Parts: sequence; structure tokens; C-alpha cells
Amino acid sequence: MKLLKLISSDKMLIGFVALIAVGMSFIYLGKGPEVPPQSIPTKSALTNSPTTNTKIGALERELENKLQTNLLLMEGVGKVQVSVSFSTGLKNEFARNDNVTKNTSKETDKTGGTRETTQVTENNQVVMPNGSSQPVLVMEDRPEIAGVLIIAEGARDPNVREGIHTAVRTLLNITSNKITVVPMGGL
Repeated sequence: MKLLKLISSDKMLIGFVALIAVGMSFIYLGKGPEVPPQSIPTKSALTNSPTTNTKIGALERELENKLQTNLLLMEGVGKVQVSVSFSTGLKNEFARNDNVTKNTSKETDKTGGTRETTQVTENNQVVMPNGSSQPVLVMEDRPEIAGVLIIAEGARDPNVREGIHTAVRTLLNITSNKITVVPMGGL
């Protein structure tokens, strides 16, 4: 019986040493099997941008699509990729019910001195329609554009690049320093 226990513990020890050796070989030889580049997910596939499901993300996509559609119609532009980013969020102004109450009181003491006290109470409530959980929206303003990146096939030609730059500046009414136009790379 002792011999059987000794043999089984030796087998366990050998198995354990073999397992460590296999693990070490993976570490030494490159940390596992090599994965072909096309099967490695891109960064965009790995992370969900928080702006993709927000109003800001929707506005960015809407603006990118609008610009891309217009630029594709321009002569010499070719394929085009557009990226827009905002520096601020949506600006909403809601209807408010403003009430200001001013209460003034005068007191006279026994020696003839007077003291005047003024109490101002401001009540600034957002207007909510009956039965609604959403306030009354007076104005909604688009966010400020931080920058626009245009990658276009035809941007190697200085005239096309300038035409793209001018079109974006005019369409978005932004300054030139917020617009970058670069040629599309690749073969």
C-alpha cells in the first residue's frame, strides 16, 4: 500500500512539473499561439464609444453624413471620410416661471432710531405642462464644434483640398483652424 501511494504521488509530481514546463514554454516562446492580424478586433470593435448612443453622438454622425454627402458631390474629391467632434454639449433653455417677492419692514426703537429690513424671495421654477414629466423647451442650441477632419482621395491636389476646406468652413460657419483636410492613404 505504501508503494502504491509513493508511485501515485510521484506521478502527481511528474504531472505537476510537466504542467509548469508547458506553461513556461508558452511564456518563453511568445505567450501563446499567434493570432492572424485580420482576426484581432480593432479598437473601435473593442470599445463602445459613449457618444454613440447619446444625442451628441447622433448629432456628430448627422453632421458627418451631411458633410460627406456634400463633399462626394464635389469634383475631384473621390472617396471621403469625415469626422466631427464637439467641444460642448447641447444647450437647452427651458421656460421658467419667475416670481420675486419683496417684503420691507420698518422698526422704530424707544430712542427714536429706525431700522429697515428688506426680505427678497425668489422663486424660479421650470414650467412643467400638466401631466408631463418633461419641461417646456424654449430653445435648443447645437453644441460648439471643436474640429473637423476630412480625409479625401482628391486632397493631394491643392485646389481640391482648398475647395473642401472652403466648403466645410462655409457650411459649418467655423474658423479655418478647426478644419483639417488630408489626403487618403493606402495604395
